[in-house]
Amino acid sequence: MKIVFFGSSDFSVPFLEHLYNAKHKITSIVTNKDKISGRGKKIIPNPVKVFALNNGIKHIEVVKLDDDFYKKIIEIDFDCFVIVSFGHIIPKKIIELANDNAINVHPSILPLFRGPSPIISALLEGCQQSGISIMKINENLDEGDIYVQSIFKIGDYENKDMLEEKMIRIGAPLLNSVIELLDNGCMETFPQAGMPSYTHLFKKDDLKIDWSCGSNEIVNKVRAFSQEPGAQSGFRNMKVKILSLRFADNYKDYISIDKSHFSPKKGEIICADKVNGIIISCGNNEAVKLLELKPEGKNKISGHDFLNGYRVKIGEYFY
Repeated sequence: MKIVFFGSSDFSVPFLEHLYNAKHKITSIVTNKDKISGRGKKIIPNPVKVFALNNGIKHIEVVKLDDDFYKKIIEIDFDCFVIVSFGHIIPKKIIELANDNAINVHPSILPLFRGPSPIISALLEGCQQSGISIMKINENLDEGDIYVQSIFKIGDYENKDMLEEKMIRIGAPLLNSVIELLDNGCMETFPQAGMPSYTHLFKKDDLKIDWSCGSNEIVNKVRAFSQEPGAQSGFRNMKVKILSLRFADNYKDYISIDKSHFSPKKGEIICADKVNGIIISCGNNEAVKLLELKPEGKNKISGHDFLNGYRVKIGEYFY
């Protein structure tokens, strides 16, 4: 099939690459306009545009899908639209150009977690399963009928990066199969069933760890924000990203202070040694073990390297 591909993120690229390698004709790529990024205020092309340039595929950069874009898209020869992590709702008059062949990849078990952040939201809520939905889009947010869904387990310590990789490995060949079946005229849809839930875009304040929360909520936040943008905390007047934690259910067995008068503050380091690493007190009389973090302006390091390099002491705080 001749495809116009809409996408703008790192998550989009493996789906685009899979379709390209499957010998579908990618007639054009629609992606977000370059943004100014970083301290140097450099203009950095998004990864979908980079793929287009590297493979000689025509691309259209957009800020919004307005009349100017409509004039450009009607000049392109295509059979279907494929949308993967694009970041815009497609207007009805543009959807209609695809003659009922406008396909979206959504990384959740629809109608759960409609909207812009389904993977992060599922991890924040501590869901034990997720999935990927290949759907037909309409003008409403993630409300279209479903071609196919794949449901799978979320591991106890899987983070956003790991879950995205699983989505890609399952979803890219699944998307290709749907397109091939559509091309042969033998693919039907079914309506979404159940109570919908919705996600939102996250702000900087959402990244900050509240150490008064229980260990489950804190671990889930670290899993959800993963390497980027990373869950945030403070330590010794510097910002750090907390990249990986584990539950420390048995922490009282190896703390070196008097357990009978043990009443640590939230975020207090209650263990800091080479055997047990760094253990941090949190809400509900629970604790977590620090496995990996990234001090501001530095490379990421293990909890043990942080312990040694920064000479971390019992009684210091994350805040």
